[in-house]
Amino acid sequence: MTPPEAEITELPSSPGARLRREREAKGLTEQQAAESLNLDPTVVLQLESNEFAALGAPVFVKGHLRRYALSLGLAEDEILGAYERSKQQLGEPTLVPKSRLEMVPVRGRPRWPWVVGGAATFLVAALLFAYVSENGLPGLGQSDEPAAPPAKGRRDVAAAAAAAPGAAATTTPSGQAASAGGTPQAFSSGGASPAPAATPTGPAPAAGPGKVSLQLKFSGDSWVEIFDGSGKAVLYDLGKAGSERTVTATAPLSVTLGNGTVVGMAVNGRPLPPAPRTQGVISRFSIGADGTLR
Repeated sequence: MTPPEAEITELPSSPGARLRREREAKGLTEQQAAESLNLDPTVVLQLESNEFAALGAPVFVKGHLRRYALSLGLAEDEILGAYERSKQQLGEPTLVPKSRLEMVPVRGRPRWPWVVGGAATFLVAALLFAYVSENGLPGLGQSDEPAAPPAKGRRDVAAAAAAAPGAAATTTPSGQAASAGGTPQAFSSGGASPAPAATPTGPAPAAGPGKVSLQLKFSGDSWVEIFDGSGKAVLYDLGKAGSERTVTATAPLSVTLGNGTVVGMAVNGRPLPPAPRTQGVISRFSIGADGTLR
């Protein structure tokens, strides 16, 4: 006799349900099935629940299904075929199980764009600063007036260079003497004793109120710097041997001679004594409104 139709049950279509039905039919628990496969009980539960996405790539899922089917005495091709027809397959394969992906910490946005952008901004700012420092801002600080002479602090360097013994000098196109480094210097007489200063002759130009007229006569080459009472440079040049220079400006005059031993002086037509030396042959002094040296 054939068994009653009520006892005939249709086999489950999903691979997980087939595995669970066979395990229960054999009287095994999930823990026992996992121990026989050397797997974690969670993996057995995921296989029977058709949660294949948590097991990683399809190649891993098929391996677990094959081993589980063989341990229960089922045909592995039947279980694998049911898996292929199952809608529970992974849409995109991955080698990392879902359980591992859930443990991965959430990463923030990459910071390298900020680093690169900051470096580029710093470079542009540095180049702009260098350009402005070298050329200045266009349209600002420009005038048709001639450039101001060097600061007074540079006069001491020029005068000290002029006093250095054996200092080599060349003549610039403007007629000034310059050392190898480009600093104007006074000429010496090549080691010989300097000639005594000649006293200027001839009428002195009339000086206005508060002004003095200073006449210089050079018996040898000497650098000369003269600033008026307001600090403005009225003479900043090299006096050549045999030449004369006359300066009329507001007193007091600040005078620096690179080689005062070869320069004769007169104020308002009145001869002055030799210029006092402050360092070697360098002379640095001032002339008051009454024409006296200070």
